[in-house]
Amino acid sequence: MRKFFVLAAMAALVLLASRCAKNPSESWQDAELQLIKSTVKVHFPNARLIKDDSSLWVLAHAKSTSGNLRAPQEDGYVEFAYCGRLLPISRSVVYQTTDSLEARRLGTYAATTHYAPIFAYYHVDYMQTALHDALKEMHEGDTLTVLSASWHAFGSTGTTGVAANTPVIFTLTLNEAVANADSAAARELRMVETYVATYNAAALDANAPTFAPAKDSTGTPLEGIYVCYIDTVPRNDSTPYAQTGDALNLKYSGYFLRDGFLLDSNIGTDVYEAGWSVDTASSTSTYQTYYSHTFSKALLATSSVKAFDVALLNIAVGSRVAVAFTSSYGYGSSGTTTSTTRPIYPYTPLRFYISFVSIP
Repeated sequence: MRKFFVLAAMAALVLLASRCAKNPSESWQDAELQLIKSTVKVHFPNARLIKDDSSLWVLAHAKSTSGNLRAPQEDGYVEFAYCGRLLPISRSVVYQTTDSLEARRLGTYAATTHYAPIFAYYHVDYMQTALHDALKEMHEGDTLTVLSASWHAFGSTGTTGVAANTPVIFTLTLNEAVANADSAAARELRMVETYVATYNAAALDANAPTFAPAKDSTGTPLEGIYVCYIDTVPRNDSTPYAQTGDALNLKYSGYFLRDGFLLDSNIGTDVYEAGWSVDTASSTSTYQTYYSHTFSKALLATSSVKAFDVALLNIAVGSRVAVAFTSSYGYGSSGTTTSTTRPIYPYTPLRFYISFVSIP
């Protein structure tokens, strides 16, 4: 069965469904449609249909006042804010939000959750029908509220916070529509270059180390990745460089480049300061366990996070580096949902701080 998805702002609430999932029984479908029609009649008399069978409605549409704004294009990418609610309106429950302030107001905020706009591939086969069709109605800057039957949303399986065969109301704000993969890659590269320029300007004032374009093993500059050598140890017999195949003991912390949210770390103090609930983390613990990374000088051939190899090339044990990079050196252009609350969206730049502890 072909799967379709949209990466949500928290992977515990990733909007997963099956394009060929079973539809609800006809009697249940009729009952759901009756609930939807009643909700529209009582609460949203000015709503308009998207689907002729009354299964998908636009409840409100606040259009941007700026002209010549882009609309989503099939095979392009979209960045949008999302807030989803359950029926009935009188006691509506928010099952998902990308707004941390809204989560705090509702009492659902979690420090481990990355509240951020969703950046997703825009294609009918990779997105909920309700979400795809709602975005099709929008231009950049628009806010749209939609009421959807379950078979256009979470279907007969449901998701965290949404039971099977449940209609939903969600509100979208379209921040950006990106035409294609090339434009998404260019957008990401601009983010990295802007970050590096901003960081370097501040570092120069503080007389601190700055980022420089990273180089491969032949000394050729690499596009989209920059390394800052925070503390380098001179090489000698007791402080070797890494060689291909070596398993390195590392301490690291990784962050989303755009907002600085902690993505992952094996350093207890960083985890503690971020407010994560990890038993082994404390205000004094320096790390939980070392991260064992298998190093390769064939920088772009490794299947792991390539940024680690680039950052550790030609530095000795005991050194510390920072690295800022595009997804080409991280989790790829499709991202990952490995973390249940901190998914990495497509074309997402990151930065890591890495300490080269030892070669076992």
